[in-house]
Amino acid sequence: MTPGAHLPAMEIDRIVPGRAAHRLYCHFVWPTLGRIPLVSSSLVPAVERHVITLCRRLDAEPVCVRAFSDRLHVLLRMKPGHSPAALVSRLKNGTENELHQSGHTVRWGHGYAAATVSGAEVRTVMRRIHRLPDAPLSRAGSTAGNTGNTGHRRGRRRPRGAVDAPRASR
Repeated sequence: MTPGAHLPAMEIDRIVPGRAAHRLYCHFVWPTLGRIPLVSSSLVPAVERHVITLCRRLDAEPVCVRAFSDRLHVLLRMKPGHSPAALVSRLKNGTENELHQSGHTVRWGHGYAAATVSGAEVRTVMRRIHRLPDAPLSRAGSTAGNTGNTGHRRGRRRPRGAVDAPRASR
């Protein structure tokens, strides 16, 4: 599987007979421990493969998974009964365990960023994830040249170490 693995194009408005229709999409991002580049380029396909497998085991539909040296982006379709916190926790622990069993050490950092995505914006968010540069993020949460002006509404600053996830257009 190539870096930036995504699944074949799916019918976004697919409705399965006998089941309630749901279109709950969420984009999750979480860093490696201390934002240290722990995922080597040769390990990226294995990380993505394990995350996709775990999503399916947890009854979530992975739409786009992309691993970087210091973070992971996961766009998935969730069921209404899924807890985002529990899902992310199981994905983080599961990938760490699977990779450890295969002789690799990857440790995920504390916390995660989450953004809901409307069904109309799924393809746009997928493109944004694929276009992200593979350069590690700085500890301040952005690339070099950060001046402290985050561009957030009302002049609020992003918490130190936060990871931005793309927002759906309003």
